[in-house]
Amino acid sequence: MKWIELQNFEVRLASFDLKVPELALCPGNLVAILGPNGSGKSTFLSALAGLRPYKGRYLFLGKDFEAYSESERYRFLSYLPQAGRVGLPFEVFYVVLTGRYPLVGGNRYSEKDHLETEKILRVMDLWDLRHRTFNELSGGERQRVLLARALNRQAQILFLDEPFNGVDLRHQHAILKFLREYVRGDQALALVVLHDLSLAARYFDYFLLFKEGLLLHQAKRSQLDPALLSEVLEVRVDFFRKGDEILVSTGV
Repeated sequence: MKWIELQNFEVRLASFDLKVPELALCPGNLVAILGPNGSGKSTFLSALAGLRPYKGRYLFLGKDFEAYSESERYRFLSYLPQAGRVGLPFEVFYVVLTGRYPLVGGNRYSEKDHLETEKILRVMDLWDLRHRTFNELSGGERQRVLLARALNRQAQILFLDEPFNGVDLRHQHAILKFLREYVRGDQALALVVLHDLSLAARYFDYFLLFKEGLLLHQAKRSQLDPALLSEVLEVRVDFFRKGDEILVSTGV
């Protein structure tokens, strides 16, 4: 079953137009959204999360997206914006716990909610920081906390906009290994905006390439082509294959 289906999907933001002629995405995939700055990646993701008006057809889990109430949408999807923040001085454990708010239906957090929060804190290597105040953390630690909150909902569909800003390489690899297992094991779907081609080529299954507000190309991992990436990203891209692994080199 196709979980996201778009046809003649358009978003207008001031003088910027985003266009996706056609797209169909199935569960079990980790999808990389790539493109130059200003190409529409964040606009695309925020529109899919229901935060921007759109024209065209948008089917979400087999049903028109607008047929879902806001509470229903946020039980099925979890969205991490590029510039996430927490306004009040909450402890890390509570910040991550609030990721489960759409699941509790206005009730108190249960023992299961606390146990699941502990699990994701350990996965994200944040357990030792659970009693620290969010605003006291480094930029990379804050980003991991916000990502942990987004993941704590255990949503079927994840929209993650540059989730690795400020996150060190060790944690980037650990998080991507977890995400890959999550989408494949639980038959979920994750769309991730990122700029690191090496990470994209190593961990992702499917690629959406944006340029100047248009979804220009879409490809499976096996269909990735350095000439195609060079065209979209406006930088020379070369591949070196080592077994099943793709190593990426870039230059002007």
